[in-house]
Amino acid sequence: MRSVLKVLGRLEEWTLTLVLLGLAFLTFVQVFCRYALNFSFSWSEELARYLGVFITFLGAALGVKYGLHFSMDLVYEKVRSDRFRQGLQGVVNIASGLLFLVVAWYGWHQAMKLRQFGVVTAVLQLPKYWTYLPIPFFSLVMAIRFFRLSVGYFLQMTRGEAFRTIKDSIQ
Repeated sequence: MRSVLKVLGRLEEWTLTLVLLGLAFLTFVQVFCRYALNFSFSWSEELARYLGVFITFLGAALGVKYGLHFSMDLVYEKVRSDRFRQGLQGVVNIASGLLFLVVAWYGWHQAMKLRQFGVVTAVLQLPKYWTYLPIPFFSLVMAIRFFRLSVGYFLQMTRGEAFRTIKDSIQ
């Protein structure tokens, strides 16, 4: 199971890297063609917009994995008890996971409405719901990761271990 998660994690990181490089290259070519050749591709801006949404949600899911999202560390630093800190962090992660479950739920319903109506993108003529699918998918990934983190904090609390954040365990 751990090896499968490791492979999926690497796939996730490489996907983000390649899509981000592709987006940068696409934007460079579009700007070059527009200003140097006085010609532009009609589809590049639309594709760049959808790739931007994709990398935003993929990057947010990776941010949860590595503990890179901003948080109220001051609150945790003021709490003296490690057990209370771990419990508080666990509750915060459960709340975050529930929030992203709601986002995934509504994102899925929005995508399915677009599928039902048969809406396509303006220039690329792709089914519009494809462009919405990263939102529920990566929101679900974030929810699962937040729930896993909360389990880790509650296990630390019950075992009486010292308080460690996800950033501490990565480094």
